[in-house]
Amino acid sequence: MTVPTFSISEAVAALKEGQVICYPTETFYAVGCNALDPLAVESVYKAKKRSGVMPLPVLIGSMEQLPLVTDISSDIVTALANRFWPGSLSILITASDRIPSVLTGETGRVAVRVTPHPVAQQLCLEAGVPLVSTSANLSGRPAVTAVSSIDPELTQNVSGVVDMEPVPAGGMPSTLIEIVGPRAVSIVRNGAVSEIDLRTSGLAVVPRVAGI
Repeated sequence: MTVPTFSISEAVAALKEGQVICYPTETFYAVGCNALDPLAVESVYKAKKRSGVMPLPVLIGSMEQLPLVTDISSDIVTALANRFWPGSLSILITASDRIPSVLTGETGRVAVRVTPHPVAQQLCLEAGVPLVSTSANLSGRPAVTAVSSIDPELTQNVSGVVDMEPVPAGGMPSTLIEIVGPRAVSIVRNGAVSEIDLRTSGLAVVPRVAGI
């Protein structure tokens, strides 16, 4: 089965209709959907053959879309956003009631970042919603940087693929952090933003407590 190649407008229409698509990000190809649509989110889990207890990250196109994801304003999130967004820093924040619980793995928290990739950014802004952004691979398999490398088992469960430049650069995934104090964070997953980058922005980086 050959998956359709979508233009931006076709991808936006698909997202608004609750469909699942693949699209480029700054690091890898992603599979995603409207993050506010619980049925679409469930379809992403099924397409990836991923356990529903594993939360899915989301992208937004600008800081103005952050209130779609969380109802809580935070000085430290604002400071981090001013320093690192758009960019490869994902921040765990308290999810708003608009975010389906299935997306958070019933944790009530969601990982979010403003993507620097122009295509992913445009999709978020034109669709007017945050997008689920998990690597376009079956769970446990490598992430990919080319449409031709996306597993056919995955593409048979998506409506289309946005194949537009710039192509994903590969490398390290986004760094995932959680906020543990007024000026303190813990690194949940190491990635493109280093601990030194975080420290030089004036933050304390403290060891993560196991099980949190």
